[in-house]
Amino acid sequence: MDEGLSFEQALKRLEKITETLQKGGKPLEEMIALFEEGAALAKTCHDRLNSAELKLQKVQTMFEQEAESGESD
Repeated sequence: MDEGLSFEQALKRLEKITETLQKGGKPLEEMIALFEEGAALAKTCHDRLNSAELKLQKVQTMFEQEAESGESD
């Protein structure tokens, strides 16, 4: 899996792999390779979403702390 892919690129590739797997008609070895690539892409997307969620939580916490400190003035 190319870690240089953006979330959107990884998701788009994952969607194409899913379509190909659903259509079938490919040799077993190719289907397995696509499944493995898809699993790696799914993990990458999941990890990036988790990372984004953590960043958003940190920003929200900072915002709430600033709001609370402003209220006490």
